[in-house]
Order: sequence, then C-alpha cells, then structure tokens
Amino acid sequence: MNTLPADTLPRLLHHRARTHADAPAVVHADAPALDFAGLAARVTDRARTLQADGIAPGDWVALRTRTDLQGLVDLLAVPAAGACLLPIHPRMPATPLDTLLRAQAIPWILAEPGATVTATGYGSGGRPPRAEGLHAPCTGVLTSGSTGHPKVAVHSHGNHLYSALGANAVNPLGPGDRYLLSLPTFHVGGLTILVRCLLGGAALVLGGRAEDAAFLERMGVTHVSMVETQLQRLLAGETLPSGLRTVLLGGGPVRPHLLEEARHRGLSCWMSYGLTEMTAQVVTHDPHGRGRILPHRECRVDANGEILVRGDTLFLGYLEDGAIRPATDTQGWFHTRDLGHWEDGRLHITGRADNQFISGGENIQPEAVEAVLHRHPRILRAVVVPRPDAEFGQRPVAFLETDGRVDEPSLRDWLREHLPPYMVPVAFLELEPTPDLKVRRGELARRAAAGHREAP
Repeated sequence: MNTLPADTLPRLLHHRARTHADAPAVVHADAPALDFAGLAARVTDRARTLQADGIAPGDWVALRTRTDLQGLVDLLAVPAAGACLLPIHPRMPATPLDTLLRAQAIPWILAEPGATVTATGYGSGGRPPRAEGLHAPCTGVLTSGSTGHPKVAVHSHGNHLYSALGANAVNPLGPGDRYLLSLPTFHVGGLTILVRCLLGGAALVLGGRAEDAAFLERMGVTHVSMVETQLQRLLAGETLPSGLRTVLLGGGPVRPHLLEEARHRGLSCWMSYGLTEMTAQVVTHDPHGRGRILPHRECRVDANGEILVRGDTLFLGYLEDGAIRPATDTQGWFHTRDLGHWEDGRLHITGRADNQFISGGENIQPEAVEAVLHRHPRILRAVVVPRPDAEFGQRPVAFLETDGRVDEPSLRDWLREHLPPYMVPVAFLELEPTPDLKVRRGELARRAAAGHREAP
C-alpha cells in the first residue's frame, strides 16, 4: 500500500467498515469478536452522544483511557466528534491532573471510558478547527522528556496515518493478522498499534500480556510489541506461540544473547528506534540487524553526534495554554537529544545528551556503563544515575535487577576489567519493577541521593 485510503482516523475507520465489514476488528477472550462494521457503528453512536453533551469541533477532551473495548471506542469517538483527544493514565492523581488541565486549558474530561463528559471550567471550548484533514490536530500525548515536567506532544491525523503506512510497508500487517494491544493507549506506541490495525485491516487483541505465551497462542496473536524485559520472560518459557510472526522491540537496547536465542528458537525480532515526537518508530532493524529509516521519515546524525529527525510523522508541536508551539529548527529538524551513530548499516544509540554527567572532571554516559553491566550473566536490568558527591561533584550509582544474589566485591572486580575506575559505580541498589516497565531516571537519582544522605 503506497497511498492513504483516508485523510483522518474517523474516515479510515469508515473506509475499513466498507471494505472489510465482517472482518474482526477487536478480539478478546471474554466476548465475541467485534467486526469493523460494528466498531464503526459504536464509534458513530458514541461521537453523537459526545456532541449532544456539548463537545464542539476543535475542543480538547482528556480521557482516562483503558485498553478495553469501551476505551477503544472512546479513543476513536472523540476525533469522530471533531474534537482533539488527550489520553491520560487512568490512575493519574487528581491534583496533577487538575494542574495539567488548567495549564493546557482543556475544557472537557471523560473520567472513564463510556462516562458522561464533564466540563472542567478551563478553556473556552468551541474553538474552530485549526486545519482540516491530514493536518488537523488529532491527539496529544504526554511526554516528560528529560525535564520530568509533562509536555503535551500534539499529533495530526496525518502523523498517525503516515506512521502506520511506513511501518506497515516494512513490516506488513493485513487481514487475518492479530496484533496484541500490549502498550497503553496513553502512550504513542499504543495509539500506533490501533492505527496500524485500522490501516491494514488487522484485528486488535485485548487482554493478556506480551510475555504470556499461552495467551498469545490461544488468541492467535501474530504481532506483538514489547521491551527487553518482556522478551526475556517470553523466552524463559518452554514453548513459544506457534503463530507469532513478528516481535517489535523498543524502549532501549536489547542484549545480543537474547536476540540470538530468539533467532535460534525461530522468533522474528525487529528492533526499533523511535520517539513520541515522531509518532513512534523512525528506524527499524530487521532480525539480521540491517537498519532502515522507515518511509515518510528522515533521520540524520549531526556533527555533535545528536540524532535529528523530520518528515510526515513529525508532530505539530507542544501544546501550551491551548496553542500549539512548533519545536523544530529553521530547517524543520527536531533535535532529539539522543546520541548515536551509523555503523555497518546499523543505527547505534549511545545515550541521551541529557543523561550525561561529570564526575571528577570526566564525562560519564550512563548508558555506556549499563551496556557493560548487561553483559554480566546475573544482571537482568541495570540503570545508572548520578549521585551528588562532595569531592567529585557526582558519582555513578547502579540500580540492578538480578537473577539471584550477586556478590558486590566480585562485581566490582569484574567491572574494573571492563571500565575505567571513574565509571565503576560506587553503590549498587535494587531496581524495583514498575508496572509499565519504564525507566524513571529522575526518581532513581532522588532515591540514590536520599539513601546516601541517610547512610551512617
């Protein structure tokens, strides 16, 4: 497929309802499958309800989203009503949520999928659409970047459609395929899975976990997105799902031995580099390690080693008090703050410019220390952060998830064989699992500093 069949997400859904009316659109274990015609009908009815409740074209609507059927209907119904969607974590606390809604002048909120929309009292509502079709704002996605303060990255309908078009061109997805909705829909990765399935005519599978081989087998999942930790858990099982054709890996580097084991067991793993501002994937590496910039994207590395991106998937900008502020340079490039280089047909990500810190006059890139720690046979996951130090300014501290007990003196000796002394962590702390498997370096740095102050 080289062209788009529609210029907005609602029109794409209705196009798919005409071309694949009886094909399954949503599949889950506890209810009969819903076909594309049925999904389109439910979205249309819900959009009319939202309009009757007062939502007008151009309004922003916050949604405490879920990865269930009603959550999917509302994700599609808000744009179908002509409004802009801001999906948020279902458990975001009330105070930061209210601060967000006020700061961004969001006039409406859906407290949960299927609920009656409520006016927030912020923003005027009823704003005229800024553009139509491909270039009209469609969604906002919260991204903290390196600051820890949430920003709202605004994507157009075209951003989502071209992102899916390029991804499906390289890694085909079509009728008969089933993609597990394994990523939350308040992240761009979850939205991308939804749009890819709409564009390709594939079914979304709800429920279950990406690493649950029995569920993937039972539901006939052919495609799944996951991070390294989930791949490791999937490979720990005795058998792999027989129909699983494609695993898309993102969220950071994956240790070579895991990829080699996956290949040996017949699992097709694709590595991706992407970011919220580019509507997810930018570069993909096939199971043989060959890198490719996806269609409708541009990517280059500048003289300072920073990765720059632009193209049809580049977001419109950040939402600031109801206005969209572009975030590109004069040539239209977005500066990712990611550091990397191309070598032997691969894009190697060496770290974040924002993560680098100085210890005793030496620059330390935490990701370089983490890469060495990940080579240790007992370490499953490592995150390195700086800790304030009166003598050196900052020193590295490592948070570790391990496969059993690791002897700290032996680990230090092992690290000294692979790292210069100033890069060897001065402390090793437990890395506690998080529900979404995301690394929150700011929180870990605060823990490292607090623990050091409390130490006798």
